[in-house]
Order: sequence, then structure tokens, then C-alpha cells
Amino acid sequence: MKKLVLLAVCLAGFVTAGFAQGGDVIRKGEKGVSSVGGIAGYAIDNRTLVIGVDYRYNLKDWLRLAPSVLHTVKSEDRSAWYVNADAHYLARITDEVTLYPIGGLGLSAWKFDYKKVKLPDDEESTVKESETKIRAGLNLGFGGEMRVTKDLIIGAEFRYNLTPERIYDQAMLLARAAYYF
Repeated sequence: MKKLVLLAVCLAGFVTAGFAQGGDVIRKGEKGVSSVGGIAGYAIDNRTLVIGVDYRYNLKDWLRLAPSVLHTVKSEDRSAWYVNADAHYLARITDEVTLYPIGGLGLSAWKFDYKKVKLPDDEESTVKESETKIRAGLNLGFGGEMRVTKDLIIGAEFRYNLTPERIYDQAMLLARAAYYF
């Protein structure tokens, strides 16, 4: 299933890049534009809520940097923080609608909470322990956004954080609302 999702992400990226190559599609004048937004979504592998913030800056009419910080709310015994440095290749479909593939680097900090029961001298006691694991990974995905007003953008993304250890991989569906300036 994961390989199928990753294949879909790559295909969407190629299709989006193809749209961006057409001369009529790219809207001029976006260089230097920024946005700050709030993110909410769902982490598929952890089955939990994701919240976060991001900042986006257009280096070119077709290229945007998008750093973000995301947090997966504690589910069962684990939660995670993600610090991402992504780039978007912008494909302007209309003046209001933009599609983009996502590529970048991510650093995740996972916190695991454990409960252990110790039985010294036939006494029962519970000890809480926690452990933090930090993993670097690649971010792949695709997204789209729509300008609702001159200063407001809404959008959605699918992103996959790929790490060397499969247990720390995470797929996310995210929604974003942002102020555009």
C-alpha cells in the first residue's frame, strides 16, 4: 500500500510539473510574495490529529520555499514533532488555483511513553518512562491551493515523510488556511 501511495505522489508531481511548463499557465508577478498559515490534518499511520504552522516565500514565479513545524497529538503511547524545509514547484492553473509537488527534508522527534510494572518484594508499583528518538527523512507529496480573497488562501496537501527506518515513516493529509502578503 505504501509503495502505491508513493507512486501516486510521484505521478502527481510529474503531471503538475508538466502543467507548469506550459507558457499560458504560469501567472507572472508572484516573485517575493509570502504567506503565513495554520495547518490541521490527520496523520494516517499514527491515526491522530496534526496541527502546525508554516511560512511560504516565492523565490521565483514558479518556485517557493516552505518551512513548517507540525505536531502529531499523542496517540496511544507516542507523539511527534516535525520540522520541515520543503520546496514547491508551482503550476498556476488559473489566477486563483495553484497545484504543486512537494519535495524537501524533514526532521522528526518522536516521544514514546511507557508504563512498566516493577515487583520488588511482592509489591506492585508502576513506573512511567519516556524515550525520544530523532530521525531525518525526505518529504514527498503534492498539494493545491485556492485564493479565496486577495489576502486569504486555503489549500490541501498530501505529504509523506520517508525515513530510513520504516517505523518512523508518516503519511499525512493536511488542510491549510493562510494570510497572503
